[in-house]
Amino acid sequence: MKTFLSSSAALAILLCLSYPGCHAFLGAKPFLSHHHSMLALTATSSNQVVPPSIDMADANHPLIKLTNEIIYSKSGFYSDYDESYFSEDFVFRGPFIGPLNKADYLETMDTFGIYKAIPDISPNAFGFSIDPLDENRVWFMVRNTGTFNGEPGLGFGKGNYFPPNGAILEGCPETFSVTYDSNQKMKHLTVGYVADRFQGNTKGDGAAVGIFNAIGLPFPKPGPLLTFAQWFGTEVYNTGAHSYSTKNIPAWWKSEEKASEGY
Repeated sequence: MKTFLSSSAALAILLCLSYPGCHAFLGAKPFLSHHHSMLALTATSSNQVVPPSIDMADANHPLIKLTNEIIYSKSGFYSDYDESYFSEDFVFRGPFIGPLNKADYLETMDTFGIYKAIPDISPNAFGFSIDPLDENRVWFMVRNTGTFNGEPGLGFGKGNYFPPNGAILEGCPETFSVTYDSNQKMKHLTVGYVADRFQGNTKGDGAAVGIFNAIGLPFPKPGPLLTFAQWFGTEVYNTGAHSYSTKNIPAWWKSEEKASEGY
């Protein structure tokens, strides 16, 4: 109790002495009247926060239209790919996979054959916007859906497949981005960064990893087991699905982390 009273008294004195002319403890004007004045001063002098105007993306922006086209019909994930849309300096990066150069990315897409294994797969893309710090980068969200019923199934390479079982894919919302070079070729693709891991049936993961989880093919969590599996499957016994590129990574890519490192 003494501590409480002492603290209260000290606070009162401090408040009093902070304002010239306040002599509550010296027999002049009552302390409470000055305390109320202080509150009024604070209320009237505080700056009101005015929200900035909302900058809405233009659906007809050339890069937004191009991104929508690529994701639905040129990427190799939701459809067959079109190499002409990819820059020679292309780099793919996701939470678990990458960096992949152009050749390794396309070979990985060929190996998995996701759009064949899930014939009705759709990104259900929404929320397109232009990065305010990079006019060549388009951000957007996806929420994958589809049915795992395409024969012969999900490819592992060398004629091996995980057979279709009719599993329903209900993805969680994920953040994607596409960055273009000066010729409007796709230079950088990021996928799979989950915005809400509690939605869908992918166990909180996005992109191909989320699909693996949804169809009954559990993917290891980041750790020693996954690190070893990705190293072995990429550098020792590679069947066509790369976890990361071991060479020919474009010089503009500076991060030294690979696969699930750092995630």
